[in-house]
Amino acid sequence: MESMLCEKCHQREATCHSTAIIDEVAQTSDLCSECFESSASPEASDFLAAARMARCQYCGGHPCAGGSDFFELLTGGQQMSFMCIPCSQEFLRYTQQELDRLPHGLSQQEQIAALRKLREQAETHMKDWVSGRDTE
Repeated sequence: MESMLCEKCHQREATCHSTAIIDEVAQTSDLCSECFESSASPEASDFLAAARMARCQYCGGHPCAGGSDFFELLTGGQQMSFMCIPCSQEFLRYTQQELDRLPHGLSQQEQIAALRKLREQAETHMKDWVSGRDTE
């Protein structure tokens, strides 16, 4: 794959690729790390600082994905989450499987309670999964 130049400075390789949805319109940007950091909002700067030092929350490996924890956002919290590729894939597989099992027609309060319970179950599952993977 051919490298892409930063759309701001047109000198360095674009290594920060982001998409923001504003008023239902997707806006993408492809910037080098220097231009990205110089144009980042305070929230984005906080995220970048956390991402530089992050490790996978389950196995401690190098994270490939990170951001706001989906389950925390749905239940009113804000927490950052970082995962490596294998843990991210297993987490998504497990949560999708369990989400498919939730009954339809739950009230909003019941949905939030079910998601909190699913989050706890997913945490337990991931700890067990990583332990099992380490012993193989």
